Amino acid sequence: MGKTTNAVVTSRVISQTIRHGRAVNAVADFLRSRLRVPNVYLDPMGANLSRVDVLAVDASCSGDIHAVEVKMLTRPTVTKEMKLHVEVAKGLPAHFKYLAIPRNITNIAVDLGLFSPDGIGRVGILLISESGDQLPIVELAIKPERFLLDPSKSAQVERFLSKAKPDMYVRL
Repeated sequence: MGKTTNAVVTSRVISQTIRHGRAVNAVADFLRSRLRVPNVYLDPMGANLSRVDVLAVDASCSGDIHAVEVKMLTRPTVTKEMKLHVEVAKGLPAHFKYLAIPRNITNIAVDLGLFSPDGIGRVGILLISESGDQLPIVELAIKPERFLLDPSKSAQVERFLSKAKPDMYVRL
């Protein structure tokens, strides 16, 4: 049995960090290309956004809020674990909520409980394909449906948006 050195562990952590960062960039670019006049925030901090990897606001901050949690899973994931990730995504403070996962890591055809208990809203699933040094490709596997957004959560996000500068935006 060989020993795992600190260098090997550090290399794996850096590799996962790079994979996650590249996936976040790819997801941000995907949303930027899909929305009309988006402001996109990468890894926003504050306003109850600690689980959000990408926050996009359509129509230059006067429209719908889209939030994505990116999970760069490294092994096939059982339905029970995927349902937990979906439940976390349901708690994101946004009108449209997404979970971005690597392609071929799990079976998204099974019932993952994507719908809100009241039937208003469905978590969207984005699939990320990696190919070496190429930019990851993001595709929409399950289209999200609009959630009701609690006014107090909306106010928190609005406060964040009024102070933060977007990482990607359209110049008008």
